[in-house]
Amino acid sequence: ITMATRDLVEDVLKVAEKADARLIVIRLNTPGGEVESVQKIMGLIESSEIPVCTFVYPPGSSAWSGGTYILMASHIAAMASGTTIGSCQPVFPTGEVINASKYVNALTALIVHHARLHSRNETAAELFVKENLNLGPEEALRGHVVELLADDVESLLYKLEGLSLLQYRTENGTTRWMLVSSKEAQKYDYVKRFDFDGISQATLDEYTPGLSYFFLSILYNPFVCSLLLIVGLFSLLLGIKTPGYGAELVGAICIFLALISFGVIGIEPAALVLFILGVSLIIAELKTGVGMLALGGALCIVMGSLMLFPSPKWLMYTGIIREIQIGLVTVAVAAAVAFAFIVYKVAQTKKVKVKTGAETLIGAVGYAVTDLKPKGHIRVLGEFWQARCLNGEIMKGEEVKVLGIEGLTLLVKRVEEKT
Repeated sequence: ITMATRDLVEDVLKVAEKADARLIVIRLNTPGGEVESVQKIMGLIESSEIPVCTFVYPPGSSAWSGGTYILMASHIAAMASGTTIGSCQPVFPTGEVINASKYVNALTALIVHHARLHSRNETAAELFVKENLNLGPEEALRGHVVELLADDVESLLYKLEGLSLLQYRTENGTTRWMLVSSKEAQKYDYVKRFDFDGISQATLDEYTPGLSYFFLSILYNPFVCSLLLIVGLFSLLLGIKTPGYGAELVGAICIFLALISFGVIGIEPAALVLFILGVSLIIAELKTGVGMLALGGALCIVMGSLMLFPSPKWLMYTGIIREIQIGLVTVAVAAAVAFAFIVYKVAQTKKVKVKTGAETLIGAVGYAVTDLKPKGHIRVLGEFWQARCLNGEIMKGEEVKVLGIEGLTLLVKRVEEKT
């Protein structure tokens, strides 16, 4: 669970609201993730206007650590056969367990308060953190940690028939969520009520992540974060010691991506910076013609596009959506590379020095109009020029070759006869 997962959940909620969905089902299978991302996902679910059911799925999978926190923050918690939840004690990135009471107590309070908010077993929630408690589906159901057991989404929706999700007011004025039968719903002083009658016949629209999610999933990987920073620093050091701009460009891009990975720079600002940087590098290629700038510019534009590539907002067959996404990205990449190549070629052309006037005469062959002793006149390329011989004397009519220019006088030598 990373910041990419957080962005994914946020986008799911937006898509569901636009589609006027009755229920959001999140299929969960995770070993955990970073605390900040988990907390933000919990907050997104709690503030959702549409009920969220987190389903530990498929059978045999697990929702350990951060996954259990998300499960406790969901309006409805469900598990498939053979699944496991628990092991919520925080750990360092190295895998070392954190025992400091400051962190343990804070995370214990977080999961307990969310369990209380959804009328779940607060004792089990506390033991998830302090004792690394693990529960299977049957134990979790008996212990009032989850509300439903099912082996697929269809059976899950079938079991929701005749049930209502209530947000009711307690005696002390606070509100809590509870899943009850529709008949029992009238007993509660509820603030909100969601009935699931006919939910099993509802149309299922499966969310398809945008390409930005897959790109950011790689970018937010802790190993990739560290690798980008190391490669970036070494590339900058290498660039200082070597000529050209290639190493410095690679280093700068890697360090910039590392800053995004560590969360120092947000996605939208980072994508905008990459766009501007890409266009600037391609324009700079016109001035320098080094080659690497055009390539780096194209790379920046493509990465910026991937970061902002939206998830599909259309309700259509997912295979068609995937084809559209792949087609658009292919066109974007091809256009960026083609544009960079054209700019590179234009820059290379500008580097070629154009010969004009007398410079075009150098290397040309003509003949002597008068004797050159050592000065005289010659005719070359249809023009008459004053010339000076560099190797003795040249008689009228002999072939000469232009070696250079000295003011308005051509420097020539006799063309030796071929044998």
